[in-house]
Parts: sequence; structure tokens; C-alpha cells
Amino acid sequence: MDSPLPIAGFPLTVFAAPFKGTGSNAEVALVIEVDGKALDFTEKNGLFAEKLEVAYAAVGVSGRRVPGDRHTLNLNLKPDTLKRVQGGGIRVLAQQTLPPGRYQLRVAAGNESRGGSVLHDIDVPDFQKAPFSMSGVAISSAALSGVPTLAPKNPLKDFLPGPPTTTREFAAGDELAIFAEFYEAAGNAPAHLIDMKAELRADGGQVIRQVSDQRSSTELQGRGGGYGLSGRLTLNDVAPGLYVLHVEGVSRALPRAPASRDIVIRVK
Repeated sequence: MDSPLPIAGFPLTVFAAPFKGTGSNAEVALVIEVDGKALDFTEKNGLFAEKLEVAYAAVGVSGRRVPGDRHTLNLNLKPDTLKRVQGGGIRVLAQQTLPPGRYQLRVAAGNESRGGSVLHDIDVPDFQKAPFSMSGVAISSAALSGVPTLAPKNPLKDFLPGPPTTTREFAAGDELAIFAEFYEAAGNAPAHLIDMKAELRADGGQVIRQVSDQRSSTELQGRGGGYGLSGRLTLNDVAPGLYVLHVEGVSRALPRAPASRDIVIRVK
């Protein structure tokens, strides 16, 4: 956790997405996926035991460290669950509170014999001050929903049909679910609409899948919070290759200031 460089030896991947929290803070949803082949299970009375430790923290550009959390996960798996872990890994859902700024997330995982870490750069917007902004984009996959998942904290459990994933490579025929939020700073604008959409774009910008929604600014009635966009994008009849998932929102009170994110995915 003290190393500014990733440490090999324990294969894991990380996804992090900031969402508006309390005050100026953001709640960063973390997804940590560990290669199940790196775990050393021992069998006892028909169960397979292993202890997995996961820790995370954030380091700002000034070098100031923002403590995260540490979770010790005592696994006792039945043979069928063990097979799923060894084939598809294990997923851990967590959360960290961060003030606005740019950070290097340091995530480490390991068992009693070895460990490793990965680094993930993240920008946390000041959701309260930006006139119009958006969260990160979380993606879940129907085909990957069966990956055994441990959730010490799961801030997105009410917004996705399955656990979010770090994976950005999906099989043709899979179905993706996405979730993002859009935020407006408090103001005196008259009632207006917020238009939101998610598009799967092929090479050249051709839109091959789309979900959209429209919300009224009167829904929040001056309270904090955001306008959520959730939807499903099927990959049926989608040819293998690279695509861009473009998620965008625009407030009709600020039509020249849309907020958007682009995520590159691969269909195999």
C-alpha cells in the first residue's frame, strides 16, 4: 500500500466511479476482481477454505493519503462455488469517501503466501459547484453476474440488476446494464428538463444501440441528489470488435454545457 508502483504477484483488476455524496464529498464505488487461480484453498470437511485480504486508500497530488478500508474475507466454499471462483475469479465490492481532487487509488490484495497491488487514477469532481456534471459509469454484465461476489459495501445495489464489473470485454449475445447520475448545482433556473442517453457506437460513430431518458428538474424539489440513468444494452447480433459506450446528459437550462463520458469496450 505504501508503494507508488504496482506490485505484481497477485493478479487483480479495479474499477472506480465517483458519485455525489454528502456535502462536497464523493462516494467512490470500487469493484475489485481477483483471479481465482491465485488463491490457495485447503479442503476440510467438504469445504474449501482460504483467507483473502483486500485493502485500499487514495493518495492526492500533494502526497496526502486518504485512508480507505481493509477487509479480511474468510472463504469457505462448496465444491461448485470453488469451481466458479477458479474459473471466473472472485469480485469484491467496496466504497471510499473522497473530497474533490485528483487521486491515485492504491488497491492491494493477497493471502498468507503472497500479495500484489494495482493503481488506478481517478478525478473526483466537485459535484456541488459544477453547474452540470455527471458521475462515473458503472456496468454490469448478465453473463458475468454469476462470478462469486463479496460486498462489504455495495453503494450501487439498488441501481443495477447485478454487481458491477471491472471487465470491458464482453461476449456477443451478452446484455449490459449501465448506471450513471447527472447533477445540477443549486440555482434559480425555472423548471426544465434533463435529457440523458447511453449509446453504443461502432467505428465511425454509428449508433447501434441506445437507451434514453428524460427527467424534470422539479423531481428533486431543491434537494440534493442526482438524476439517474439506467438501461440495458443487448449485444445480440453485435459483430466482434471495439466499440465506444457514450453516456451523455444535458440540462435544458444549460444546453451548451453537456456532461459525458466515453468507455471503450470490446465484443468478442
